[in-house]
Amino acid sequence: MIRICIAAAAALALAACSKAPEDTTARYTLGGGAGTITVQAAGNGNAKVEAGQQQFIRNDGKDYLILTDPKGRYAAGLDDFIAVMGEMMKESGIKPMGMPPQGEFDLTKTGGETVADVAGEVWKVAPKGAAPAPAGPAAQETFEAVISTDPAYANIGKALSMQTKLGAASSEQIQGGKSNLEKRVEEMLGKGMVLRFADALKLDKVEKGAIDAKAFALPTVLDKAALKARLSAERDRARAAAVPPVPTPNGDAPKGAEPKAATPAPAPKAK
Repeated sequence: MIRICIAAAAALALAACSKAPEDTTARYTLGGGAGTITVQAAGNGNAKVEAGQQQFIRNDGKDYLILTDPKGRYAAGLDDFIAVMGEMMKESGIKPMGMPPQGEFDLTKTGGETVADVAGEVWKVAPKGAAPAPAGPAAQETFEAVISTDPAYANIGKALSMQTKLGAASSEQIQGGKSNLEKRVEEMLGKGMVLRFADALKLDKVEKGAIDAKAFALPTVLDKAALKARLSAERDRARAAAVPPVPTPNGDAPKGAEPKAATPAPAPKAK
């Protein structure tokens, strides 16, 4: 009986000390006043990231990108969107630029910093074996971030990773690979909840409180095939709208175009 009581007391103490994620909202400011990012993360793992016109939702363990075109608003799986963009680039004849020569980089913890009353660890990515670089051109390949590893904010960190994943994938498709620098920065940002990333992003406020489940509701979700068809149609529509008809050298209407009668001017109103 005594052992049971001791075990029960230990379990209660452990539960009291644990920091399980709960509904949390984090608000960030982008450097130079370029905008804001709002992250809503529920204790069950659902999340929403709003960054200007860009919006991501994690629902039931899957990541989605929310898109809007003249037909309306819809959702696509993040992995599907990345794959379709890669396929459309290839079909358009766009080839990767190729990876430039690159060096190796170290990721090191350099101290601690508190941002918006949240304590974090300072991490730095710098060229391997390089001495600490001063501010200026010499620091262009050095990146610093403050990361919180507090489990209470784990879902905020995971939510932000959706935006990081899209940006990294786009860069990889354009370059044809992932640089050593990008790998290290990705590793750094994946350590927890980002409190500050260089001068580009900084946490302003963290709020704990119930978030309406409707915040994570999805519009119509398209599968990969339907997504590609819709993006292709929108691309073709935009191209057609952007390119005016080209007249023939003799000034006639383009072949296949029917001449239109002049529209009569409206009669003047009586005074």
